Parts: sequence; C-alpha cells; structure tokens
Amino acid sequence: MPASWKLLKDARGLGNARTVTYEVTEGVAPSDHATVMIKTYEAPSDRHVNSVDTAEVAKRVIPSGVPISDAYDGPDWRTCVFLGRIQDAKIVALYRVGIQNRHAVEEIFIFPLPTAGSQELGLLTVYGQADQQGRTTGVYAPLQSTYKTISVFNEFTKTLDIGGPAPFHAKAVMAKPATIPSAVYRWDSFPSNSRSIGG
Repeated sequence: MPASWKLLKDARGLGNARTVTYEVTEGVAPSDHATVMIKTYEAPSDRHVNSVDTAEVAKRVIPSGVPISDAYDGPDWRTCVFLGRIQDAKIVALYRVGIQNRHAVEEIFIFPLPTAGSQELGLLTVYGQADQQGRTTGVYAPLQSTYKTISVFNEFTKTLDIGGPAPFHAKAVMAKPATIPSAVYRWDSFPSNSRSIGG
C-alpha cells in the first residue's frame, strides 16, 4: 500500500476473509478525500466475475448506490463505476473485482463527486465499455479534479493481482462527450429510471 495512505480498519472474517480500509489524502483535492476498502476472500467454486450482481454490490457499498458503467478485463477481472448519495452529496464508488481459482479480491474506492465550479465537465466512465456493449454510460463530473482522483485509483489498481500480474485495460477514465462515438447518458437524479440522454 502507498505509505501515505492512512489505515482505518483491518478486519478479519470467516476463513481467510480480510477487509482493510484506508483513507487517501495525497493526490486528491482536500475536499475529496477517498476511502479505499480492499477485501480478499475464498470464493465459491461457481462464482466468477460475470456472476457478480453489480446492482447488489452498488447498494451495499454506498447509500442508494446504482451501477453506472461496467467493463471486463478478460474472464477474471471487471471494473465498474457506481453512483450514490449521502444526504445532498453525490458519492462515486470505483469498483474492481477479480476472481480466479476461487481466490477473490474486491477494491472499493469511494469519494464525493466534486462540484463543478468553473471546471469543464467530462464523463466518468470505464474504458472498453463501448467496445464490449456498443454504448458508453457514465456520470458527468468536473474534469480536472475528478481526473486527479481517478488517477490515484488507476495507479493503485494496476498493482492488484491474484497469483500473478493481472490485465488492467478497463481503467476509470474521463471522456469528453464530443469524442464519445455512441450514446452518452447523464445521471440527473434518483431513482434509476431518471437517466436522460445528454451530449
């Protein structure tokens, strides 16, 4: 783990399950401190990344959480963007899961969605979704400050592995809507049927 990350909790569960929680302050805006949870455990033999119910995970990790963007990194890894809300604040969770030979690791990287102010907006999404699903979905966010935060996520996530190096093409990215070749969806409010097409 990066030396600057502050350990908040180290919890052991049944068997070899372990969840470690950190606070991230370096590399992110002062108002955008992130919380990172790393969970490792033994998965059932029939559990694979394509059987992960992202809607259930999103609700579990953040209040009112819903999946926004999702892409696979081969058969064993997957990256998602979730969006939720705490009171009036929108909260983003970047989720990375890998399952291989019954060994599983989950990373949950949570941070408040910054206010735009005078910043240009970009679309927070997962690279590769358009190729896999024929569309790009995401949430509009301030380009510069969100890019700084997701860069911390990407830099750490590329080090995750299960018994050897893992692919990491499905990164969190900030895209400019004009460069997106397929439909762009903007998240305006809750519940999930409130998506509207934007550009």
